[in-house]
Amino acid sequence: MLHGHGDDWYKYKNPVKYNFSSNVWYEGTPEKLLNVLREAIGSIGRYPSPDAGELAELAAPHHNLTKSHCLFTNGATEAFYLIASLFSQKAATVFTPAFAEYGDACIIHEVRTAFHPLRLFKTAPVETDLVFICNPNNPDGFITPVEDFEWQISSNPNSIFVVDEAYIDFAEGVSSCVYLIDKYPNLIVVKSLTKLFCIPGIRLGYILSNPALIERLQQKKMPWSVNSIAIEAGKYIFRHYEELKPDTIKGVAESRELQKEIAGLKGFSVIQANTTFFLLKPEKGTAAELKEFLMQQYQLLVRDATNFKGLEGEYIRVAVQSPEGNKLLIKGLKKWSRN
Repeated sequence: MLHGHGDDWYKYKNPVKYNFSSNVWYEGTPEKLLNVLREAIGSIGRYPSPDAGELAELAAPHHNLTKSHCLFTNGATEAFYLIASLFSQKAATVFTPAFAEYGDACIIHEVRTAFHPLRLFKTAPVETDLVFICNPNNPDGFITPVEDFEWQISSNPNSIFVVDEAYIDFAEGVSSCVYLIDKYPNLIVVKSLTKLFCIPGIRLGYILSNPALIERLQQKKMPWSVNSIAIEAGKYIFRHYEELKPDTIKGVAESRELQKEIAGLKGFSVIQANTTFFLLKPEKGTAAELKEFLMQQYQLLVRDATNFKGLEGEYIRVAVQSPEGNKLLIKGLKKWSRN
């Protein structure tokens, strides 16, 4: 899907005051990381390492794994397409509502795809070679207990489970599946650095799995997909991870407060979530109309969520912003409900 994602600011001539449409940490890229990127500009004069292996060496101890468990990609999206390429002419299950790129990756690589409701994951029969699931889920923030993952993974050893944990740092009460990797050879965990450290423009994600599966993916991966600037960013991040990591617990608390305020407004309903992002539904008009109103009247960009497969209704997705931005959103929603 080339279009229809969040953060589509490029479509508008007016500047965006607050970007609620993208699940990226609202305080922006850490200044120390920006300084590293400025200093790294000279690296564009030479080729980066073909597989960004130096990042695998740094990420492995962060997850109590070895370098052979890690493969870096041009954002998490490249990871989904790379994984799907291993399963051409086979079948996949996608639990919805879900990020469109799981299904799109399957279409491009001719993987037959079935869609099932995420809330039925624990009891759903798994009969496909590949399974995609996000935790916490995008767009609704639904959290699947790690026990449910272990049950399904252990019960279906012939299916490869792809768990997208791109938003795990933006949630409270969610456990990672990474510790299950050495226990189950049919598990892949996909991670992203772009959201937490606010570097979506340079694209940096990675895959964690057993070494045999990583080797198969490596053979499918094109060289140099991770550019030199992204590599320098990743090196600095893993060397200073805790120092750079934002206070996302504060973000979740702010999200809960914003959810409460919107739920108290006339004309809106909210799907409650323990994440920094959530869905809201206007009682009148369409999601597209509300999005345009907020952008044109208040320069607030929200995510029209109607193209998420498995999500029925006129929803928009909101990612919490600064207190000032959140207040402006409340003002805009109040104006919309009075029109």
